Amino acid sequence: MKRALILIVGIAVSAICFALSLKNTSGSDLKAGFAQANYWTLPLMLFLLGSFYWLKTMRWAWLLSPVSTLSTRQLFAPMLIGFAANNVLPAHLGEFVRVFVVWRKFGVPAAAVLSTVVLERIFDVLAILTLFAVGIAYSGDLPEDLRIAAILLGTVFGGIAVAVVVYLIWTEWFLNLTQAICSRLSFLPHSLTEKILGILRNGAAGLASLRSGRMVLAITVSSMVQWLMNGLIAYLALRSFGIPVTPATGFLVTGVTAFAVMIPSTPGYFGVIQLAFQFSMSTQLTKPDPSLVLGASLYYHISMYIPVTLLGLWYLQKSGLHLKDLQRAADTAGEAVDEVISDAGSESPATAVVSDAK
Repeated sequence: MKRALILIVGIAVSAICFALSLKNTSGSDLKAGFAQANYWTLPLMLFLLGSFYWLKTMRWAWLLSPVSTLSTRQLFAPMLIGFAANNVLPAHLGEFVRVFVVWRKFGVPAAAVLSTVVLERIFDVLAILTLFAVGIAYSGDLPEDLRIAAILLGTVFGGIAVAVVVYLIWTEWFLNLTQAICSRLSFLPHSLTEKILGILRNGAAGLASLRSGRMVLAITVSSMVQWLMNGLIAYLALRSFGIPVTPATGFLVTGVTAFAVMIPSTPGYFGVIQLAFQFSMSTQLTKPDPSLVLGASLYYHISMYIPVTLLGLWYLQKSGLHLKDLQRAADTAGEAVDEVISDAGSESPATAVVSDAK
């Protein structure tokens, strides 16, 4: 019943988003846009897409290094299977699917794998927001107030990124500083201060892979390059349909799209991506033809959806699993993580991951 409800809500959201993306578009203009589009960009887009997933897998191997010696090549199949699952399963369960695949195929504890997925999201968000701010700041066709907001946004998230790096590398100094700041806030209960420090201390214990400054730098750079490539794919899609944009606009579109796909929608995010493109381009002072923007969004979407889904399902078949096992895989991985965390008692999830991995 719950899955059916999620699917119904997702279909409704996607239908609404797609309907909104059709505003001010014309079927004849859309058809003409596809007829005149430059498809010589497709090989480069596919190269960038493959590089995006390879770098993402390499980063995942680094994050898993404290609990496994799996290589990028070994983890590439689970990564693609997970993203294919996002394209065919409701509720965007691909992360649990790849947790299950790594757990089943290589015996890595599910909670340990899931913790690395969470870390991936942290670095992804920081990278996306940074490039989003760059996209707004350097896009040559945006209102001045948005440009100023981008500078402020970039400053804020730059500060957050520095704080995260300090926390990961110089944990004790960061904890002492946090304690000193909290002690000066007289309105803050002592019990809350201790709870905050406990969460930070336990969290640091679960981030063993990030205690090296060199590793943090490598993961940060990898995350930035990944989303830089994704932004270039959006840029190429827009240029293919004759829309005069800069790479900075591609970063802007990628930022909006990355957060738009977090809302409930159909598998594959249909409708949501189209609306994200239309919204992003509507912020430009010189607004392009919505029909061409719609065409570019479909070109971008299809060029990513088809290869990732087909390759992921091919890896799934090679692994000995079947399409019907994907949903079961997500459920099994979730149950395994719940069991590990509940067994940990009062420990934080991060500490439970370390204990389980040992």
